Amino acid sequence: MDNSRVNKNQNWPFQAWLKIAVFQLGLTPTEFWTLPLTDWFALTQGGQSEAMNKDALLKLELDYEHSYTTSRHKSI
Repeated sequence: MDNSRVNKNQNWPFQAWLKIAVFQLGLTPTEFWTLPLTDWFALTQGGQSEAMNKDALLKLELDYEHSYTTSRHKSI
């Protein structure tokens, strides 16, 4: 690991992150400690993408159903 890019004076809140990982995300401590920081930030940075609304979910269901029935007909 290249430690030259890590600021030695920065206080990283690993104990707080560990609590979030275990109690909110359901990770084991081992999973947390082996998780790269880039993955941790991807898991915990909210607001990056919005949750699917009802209309989008219904469209997804219809698209999936159409795709599923079309592919089943081709294989019969």
